[in-house]
Amino acid sequence: MSKRSNRLPATLLLLALALLLAACVAARAAPPAPTPSAPATTPAAAPTPESVTTQAQPAPTDVAPPTAGPAPTTSATPIVATPTPRPPGTPPRVGLQVGHLRSEELPEELARLRTSTGARWGNTTEAELNLAIANRIKPLLEAQGVVVDLLPATVPPGYDADAFIAIHADGSSNPAARGWKLATPWRTSTASRALMAAVAAAYGPATGLPEDRGGVTFNMKGYYAFSYRRYQHAIARTTPAIIVEMGFMTSAADRGVLFGQPDRVARGIADGVLAYLRQRDPNDGAALLPPDYPVMRAAATGALVRAAPHDDARILLHAEEGARIVPFDKLGEYYQAFVRAGDARVVGWVREDELIATDEQPVFPTPTNP
Repeated sequence: MSKRSNRLPATLLLLALALLLAACVAARAAPPAPTPSAPATTPAAAPTPESVTTQAQPAPTDVAPPTAGPAPTTSATPIVATPTPRPPGTPPRVGLQVGHLRSEELPEELARLRTSTGARWGNTTEAELNLAIANRIKPLLEAQGVVVDLLPATVPPGYDADAFIAIHADGSSNPAARGWKLATPWRTSTASRALMAAVAAAYGPATGLPEDRGGVTFNMKGYYAFSYRRYQHAIARTTPAIIVEMGFMTSAADRGVLFGQPDRVARGIADGVLAYLRQRDPNDGAALLPPDYPVMRAAATGALVRAAPHDDARILLHAEEGARIVPFDKLGEYYQAFVRAGDARVVGWVREDELIATDEQPVFPTPTNP
């Protein structure tokens, strides 16, 4: 064997030792690798808007998904408007509804009234007379700074005004029937009462016509334009309202004023409306709200329906136990109510202690078009 071959293993051994030593040094200089559970020791820098990314996250199982709106209510009582705030200096607004005008255009919910044409005398329809009077009332109110809406039979949904006057005229097969009358809705606000009182105080003296006392009908108080609980095309709950039956077209004496002296008729209504607007408190929202009495039932002993709110008044009806009684006014210990017993329909006064309150929904006679 030569000397060169004897030195080769020694050289290889030294090279292997050098490589092993370099590997150990490198391993000592490198930091240890973090384990998956190790928390970060240095907070991450806040991301810039450009670096933010979003990821879809599963919704928590104990949170209900959002809905498009509140769940519908099953209550039969509709949600009604509250008094619309009037900025200071806003002129009052009055709606003059011309009874029966364009009744053929009434919406579908009132389709059954499209053929209601009202009274007539000769070739003149009630709608024509009502419009002639309304056109005379309008400038009288506007001259005093009132904004006036002349409305046909169709009332804008939720019509909101400082007063609403439905203008009508009467007719009868009895030529002796005559005179004017006013009515508020069944459940009437303090403001509606004040409006009716003001127009009544002015209309009689202005026209010289008699009042048709006791002539107010179910149809007047149940006028469809007042029925905000049933119809969209009705006044707002907080709009003071009355219906005016100016006189009888079928009465020669009444026609002498209605046709012969229409300015007196217009002046009587306008003066009454203006008197109401002057005396009201525009900030008294409570006066605009009609009462909301519960439906009653006659107690075990029954209930006496009287003509007036006192114990000596004439008895109109004895309502048997359980008879349905729908109050719309209250005076002292008496409710004024609509009572239906069998085929009888009576409006009268019933003592509070003869009634039992229920949670039933009120139902008045079906609204009509006088």
